[in-house]
Amino acid sequence: MRNYVTIGLMTASLVLAACGGSDEPEAKEEPMKVEDSVFGPLVTTPQKVEDRTEAAADLYRKNMNERLESDEGAPREEPAED
Repeated sequence: MRNYVTIGLMTASLVLAACGGSDEPEAKEEPMKVEDSVFGPLVTTPQKVEDRTEAAADLYRKNMNERLESDEGAPREEPAED
């Protein structure tokens, strides 16, 4: 009798194991953006450095252009005589 119960339980477990879920794919979760993860600062640092470097170069270029315009285009200022 014990063998019949064991065989019956094994058959029932095989039948239940064969019953799978639906064939429709499950909705997949979107992966997290790298910027929002722990590695965000590591990934965004080169862009920040590039932006700051470009800003410094633009400021330097602007100052040099102003100096060139004042040196070339403006009339010379004569020193005041006492």
